[in-house]
Amino acid sequence: MKKNYVIGLMSGTSMDGINASLVYTDGKTLDRTGYQIISNYSKETITILKKYVFNYNILKKDIDFYKKLSKNISHDNNLAIKKIINLSGINPDLVGFHGQTVFHNPSKKLTVQIGDGELLAKLCSTNVVSQFRQNDIKHGGEGAPISPIYHKLLMKKLNLILPCCFLNIGGISNISYWDGYQLLGFDVGPGNGIMDIYCQENLGVNFDRDGIIASKGKPDLEKIQEFLKLPYFKKTYPKSLDRLDFTFFVNKLKFNNNPSDILATFLEFTIHSILKGISFLPSQPKMIVVMGGGQHNKYLLKRITDSFSFDIIKADEIGIPGDFIEAEMIAYLAARKVNNLPITFPKTTGVLLPCVGGKINLA
Repeated sequence: MKKNYVIGLMSGTSMDGINASLVYTDGKTLDRTGYQIISNYSKETITILKKYVFNYNILKKDIDFYKKLSKNISHDNNLAIKKIINLSGINPDLVGFHGQTVFHNPSKKLTVQIGDGELLAKLCSTNVVSQFRQNDIKHGGEGAPISPIYHKLLMKKLNLILPCCFLNIGGISNISYWDGYQLLGFDVGPGNGIMDIYCQENLGVNFDRDGIIASKGKPDLEKIQEFLKLPYFKKTYPKSLDRLDFTFFVNKLKFNNNPSDILATFLEFTIHSILKGISFLPSQPKMIVVMGGGQHNKYLLKRITDSFSFDIIKADEIGIPGDFIEAEMIAYLAARKVNNLPITFPKTTGVLLPCVGGKINLA
């Protein structure tokens, strides 16, 4: 199989912009070029995107609103492509375009990523692979997570000690597990999402930088145990979540007078749910690699290190660009689509058989 230059574009649950990475891959191996950027959404895109996400049940029927948002997101992603081409001087052979997740409900077999792959292919004059999750759902899967196959490649490439877990802490926390025989992946619980929502709605800041506010609080352990009794935490994998699935916890605690206590409770809830998720694994991991926005929360990372008996290491410390791992993954999955290789598996999404995913939009 021929290797190609592929740009991967990923927009996370923080909804603030696009992570883009240029890699050289055939969908079986991957080499980094060192060119990667973060490109912000326009102010207009952020405004209408957040309005759409937080009012999805009302606005999902507004076709004009959807088209406007989809067009904006596609144009913002095209700008990210132009930036990375200008930086690298390399015109890509292919683009992987995840789009912005605005809704995910596996029980209803529905996942919505906004962004027009056909429009983006015309804008950037390059073939674009989009809609990575739909075929998985069509064949009985949950459509998430889609990262384990790429995480497995990195574990093998870096010769990491097995069993190994990659722990991605974004809006939701998810893990990929590989022991040399079994590849597993699932969402374990909340990540930064509920902490960020509380900060934005009540403190006038986007997030608790370094976990400073949470570090001064006392967590409500009784509340955490109450939260952990929810059916999701008793369910084994495969399983997946939407970023907004835990927002009602914000409402349960927001009337507490002490923001530090509230954020400390949310932070410990995140840690307890990760530990609960790990308890379902076939074997306890010997190493956990932490990536995503959560790796930058110093207090969260300290509490994880204090609470876990496993070796905890940040992705950046072993040469993995933790902020761009998902953009790389999307590029890798785009190459797998072109080469007709599966991206999801029965023990990662619950799909009936290994499943090729993605839609090719011709330039």
